[in-house]
Amino acid sequence: MMDSVDPVKDVGINIDTGDELDFDDNCWSSAIMRLQSSVSRFTNRHKGKMVAVVKGLLLLLYLAYFGYCMYYKFGDEGSIRLMVGTLFGVLYLVNKITKGLCIFTCLGRCTSVWEGSKALKVRRWIRRGLYLLVSAGVAVYIGLDVVRYNPQNIQALLGVGVFVVLGFVFSTSPARVNWHPVFWGIAVQFVFALLILRTPWGYGVFEWIGQRVEEFINHANAGAEFVFGKTYRDHRIAFAVMPGVLFFNASISVLYHMGVLQAIMNKLGSFLSFCLDCGPIESVVASANIFVGLTEVPLLVRPYLKRATESELHAIMTCGFASVSGGVMGSYIQLGVPANHLLSAAVMSAPAALAITKLMCPETKKSYFRDGVKMEMGLEKHRNILSALSSGAVAAVKIIANIIATMIAFIALIKFVDKTLEWFGNQAGFAGLSFGLVCSYLFYPFSYMMGVATQDCGKMGEMLGVKIFGTSTISFTELGILRRNRFQLLDYVTTHNETWHWQGSDVILEATNQTLLGGIMDERSEVIATYALCGFSTVTSIGITLGTLVPMAPERKQDIVKLVIRALIAGNVATFMTGSIAGLLYNGQMLQ
Repeated sequence: MMDSVDPVKDVGINIDTGDELDFDDNCWSSAIMRLQSSVSRFTNRHKGKMVAVVKGLLLLLYLAYFGYCMYYKFGDEGSIRLMVGTLFGVLYLVNKITKGLCIFTCLGRCTSVWEGSKALKVRRWIRRGLYLLVSAGVAVYIGLDVVRYNPQNIQALLGVGVFVVLGFVFSTSPARVNWHPVFWGIAVQFVFALLILRTPWGYGVFEWIGQRVEEFINHANAGAEFVFGKTYRDHRIAFAVMPGVLFFNASISVLYHMGVLQAIMNKLGSFLSFCLDCGPIESVVASANIFVGLTEVPLLVRPYLKRATESELHAIMTCGFASVSGGVMGSYIQLGVPANHLLSAAVMSAPAALAITKLMCPETKKSYFRDGVKMEMGLEKHRNILSALSSGAVAAVKIIANIIATMIAFIALIKFVDKTLEWFGNQAGFAGLSFGLVCSYLFYPFSYMMGVATQDCGKMGEMLGVKIFGTSTISFTELGILRRNRFQLLDYVTTHNETWHWQGSDVILEATNQTLLGGIMDERSEVIATYALCGFSTVTSIGITLGTLVPMAPERKQDIVKLVIRALIAGNVATFMTGSIAGLLYNGQMLQ
């Protein structure tokens, strides 16, 4: 019989992880250690020069590659893409080298000589002259081009006038309105729309950028297919949209880590500040909202919220309501909304938001940030690109969860409201009463004033109502369906040359016996809807805004709560203004 083995007992050995192993020192190991120390001292002493040499060699290699590519194959789309990428790289390097130098800052310093009573009078006369010159130029263009070739677009001019009047009537202090930022905000928006919608090169640039963005986001499909399988698109929102949002938001985080977004925001903010004569808080927030979201932008100005005036707080909230973040924009593109119009809507909404916020809540106190106070952006910084990529992807999970949870809750709520209204309507002998029908009548005037075709005003009003009281994702989902229906109808007419007819709100394709649920919208109405729906100005965003701003500046809670509803209305008016400008200038000829 074998003796039993006692279990191993814990003898409580204390291991000091800081102790090093002993080893036999010899001439070979000593030589290696001396060589290692010499190399370490050399690299530490000349680290900057070595990095510069490596960067210089990489730059020379890329320039050689770029030159050979231009020689080998010049003129195709790939060469244009390479040229644009190289141009942005050069601009990025120039910005890094000449950091702090800005043409608009120089212009601001040059204008500082215009001080004193006599100079003030001269400045007033110059301003009045520019007002008259720009107003006359816009009037002549509308008269010679829009009225002559697209008279139906004049309908949208009504919206521009009405929205400005309503903003003035419901302003917190109509007598204190500074019309300079209002006028130039609308003027800059008009110029952006003119370049994007009426010039072949402007439309082509945004269309090309939109195609590249869509192509870039579609790379997320590889990751989605690997994780969820080839049938992941069967779950249209949860799995089909989610990868694009993750990938796009992670890319935005990487661009911020590299300093690309800061450069763009600084330059665009300086441009808006110079044109609209607004403070640094408003200009930074307006430009940043083009790229980052409603909850992230306040982090840029978090240290300055305590000293911000009520007008500046109102501007922060309005700019957030009137725009969408890059990640959410990616979800809209995945739903079938044209990327080029989403991008141009994001750009056009920045000056529109500043114009409307200064109209509805004008500045009545002296701003602390007008006296040359330097502002630093305060978003989180990462150690490297991989950390930024990971952080951006993780942050996108919150966006996706918010989109999915909101859509489930509000679609269920809208369904309940529809059934309730249907029941009340049936009790009174009125069939077909629904939330969408109520919204279609409630927002019909706004749709008409933006230039939407009369037959589409009902659908547009319904989407506006769902967007404001629910979420813009549901409205853009409906818009994507209407857009696909129109393409399908065009393909049907071209291929079969057969008849079709309306059946209620649906379109019936007689030859194929297909039904296009929801029908179609006019192409121009689709474009106006894209611009008017592009914003976070929803009732649910009130809670998001309060939950973001109040913890950052608890001492300003009363001011924030007092202004948030007005800011929500201002954000909607700004997007409606953008839709009106698009309706005034869009003619569809660039697509032909």
